[in-house]
Amino acid sequence: MMAFYRKRGNKWEYRISYIDRRTGKPKETSKGGFRTKKEAQLAAVEAESKIQHFGFAENGRETIKKYMEDWLEVYKKPYVEKITYSVQERNVRLNILPRWSHYKLKDITRTEYQKWINELRENYSEGTVRRIHSIFKSALDDAVHEFRIIRENPIQKVKIPKDKESSKEIKYFTKKQLDLFLKEVKKPQKNAKYQHSIQYFVLFSLMGRTGIRIGEALALTWDDFDSNNKTISINKTLIYPLNSQPYLSTPKTKKSKRIVKLDKVTVNLMKKHRINQKEVILRYENYKATDKNIIFHQHDGRWLRTNVVREYFKVVCKRANLPVLSPHALRHSHAVHLLEAGVNIKYVSERLGHASVKVTADTYLHVTNKIEDDALTLYENYVENRDRAKTGQTSSSNTQNPNK
Repeated sequence: MMAFYRKRGNKWEYRISYIDRRTGKPKETSKGGFRTKKEAQLAAVEAESKIQHFGFAENGRETIKKYMEDWLEVYKKPYVEKITYSVQERNVRLNILPRWSHYKLKDITRTEYQKWINELRENYSEGTVRRIHSIFKSALDDAVHEFRIIRENPIQKVKIPKDKESSKEIKYFTKKQLDLFLKEVKKPQKNAKYQHSIQYFVLFSLMGRTGIRIGEALALTWDDFDSNNKTISINKTLIYPLNSQPYLSTPKTKKSKRIVKLDKVTVNLMKKHRINQKEVILRYENYKATDKNIIFHQHDGRWLRTNVVREYFKVVCKRANLPVLSPHALRHSHAVHLLEAGVNIKYVSERLGHASVKVTADTYLHVTNKIEDDALTLYENYVENRDRAKTGQTSSSNTQNPNK
């Protein structure tokens, strides 16, 4: 890296030559308008420091393509979970770069970006667009505050068009529907390859009676099940990317790591499944034991595939003549049933592993609203009965003592 200085008119300018660490090609950056050579030298030292430390030097003249690729590789990949990086990289590659790759950082305008966001909402859900925007905004925030290569974030106050209220409704089974679903899972199927296995019945029962996520359920090993204390330990989640190898990751949030208490029925089912698992291995020649002590696994001992579970779930819904939902509906169902039973919302939040009670309240708004209405009705009845009782006592008292 080398800096050169020259005087143009009555002002000084610096020019820095350096090798781009990503491409290996020579590059230059320059800036003028300094009153003295000393000022130019001081500014050049600061610019060289940025090049050395960040790899970004040009004041907003970096292309979005180069900036985003470097930002992901150098400043995200080593510091975030593998699944998080995978989602970020995919959104940058498939959504952000096709539209913005040839733009320079300084060329992005709020109006043009807002138009793009509006176009995205025509094809994607609010949640998906929020994720795409969040990644881009985070990258540009770093360009402002960390690397100082642009003065402000042009997409800071961009608005995401919201979904219609009806699309936010959660999907779940009523208690009766859940019973029908589980009865259907339990029924032996003529064409089933491993008819003696009760694995899916236990898996869906466990999810429906604990509210654990599908990834948390599939990541469970027998070491996580404590039959004496009647608990399961949620300390990992299975990530099964499409066309890629599965891997274990940390739970979704800090509070997702938790101990979940099991009811007696579920404890007995888990014990029965442990025995059944061994029986199935002995009964079917090509059914192998798992070397990872996995509770729910494929016939060859590997992790059960999430997409296979989802498809099987849909098939059962159709057989039971129920709404065709996803396994995540079991989590919602458990939460709704707990709240309808009058369980404290803080307990429900902790059991589900939500980041906060607010998340639980917002997610199950229709249930919490009903709880509030019921509570208010109880209060009104209490007050009315108390007032009636007082009125009755007064009337009785006056009748008995008319001269008082």
